[in-house]
Amino acid sequence: MINLEVRIPDTPGCLIELIKPISNNGGNIFGILHHHDKKINNMIPVNISFELNAKLRERKLENIKDELRKSKIQIDKIKIGIEQHHFVVILTGHVFDTDVVDTIKRLASKKIKVSELQAKLTEISEVSDVKLKIDLPESITKEEMIDELDKICEEKDLTLIRS
Repeated sequence: MINLEVRIPDTPGCLIELIKPISNNGGNIFGILHHHDKKINNMIPVNISFELNAKLRERKLENIKDELRKSKIQIDKIKIGIEQHHFVVILTGHVFDTDVVDTIKRLASKKIKVSELQAKLTEISEVSDVKLKIDLPESITKEEMIDELDKICEEKDLTLIRS
C-alpha cells in the first residue's frame, strides 16, 4: 500500500489531476481524504492510498511523481507500506488442550501473524474448531505458512483446513 500526501489548489478539476497519473500507471485506489478544513493559502492537503503492481512499483511510482510535478501538484510525503496477504485457516482437534497460545507464538516466531481467532468453546476434552485469520508479509509465501502449520498440526495431532 502506498500513501501519498499532497497539496492541491482549491480549484475545480485539481483532484482529477491527482487521480489521473495513478490511474494511468495501473494504480488501484483504496481511499482519498480531501482535507478542506486544513486549507492554507488556497492549498488543500489530500491523502490518497493506492496499490501498484509489486514488480513494477518503483518505475510506476517514479512516473506518477513526474506527472504530478508536471501538473504542479506539491508532494509532501510518500509512504510505502509492507504488502500483506491474508488467509483463513481452520484448525480442528484438541486445539485448546494442545495450547493454542503456543501455536500462535510459534507462528509469530516465523513472522506469521494471527490477526483474528474465532472459536466456539467446548469442554476441554472435546474436539474444537478454531478459525484463524493470518496475515503474511511479502517475504513469506503461502507455502511456507502452510508448511509451518502442517508441522504444528502433525505434532499436536490437529487437522488443518485451508481456504
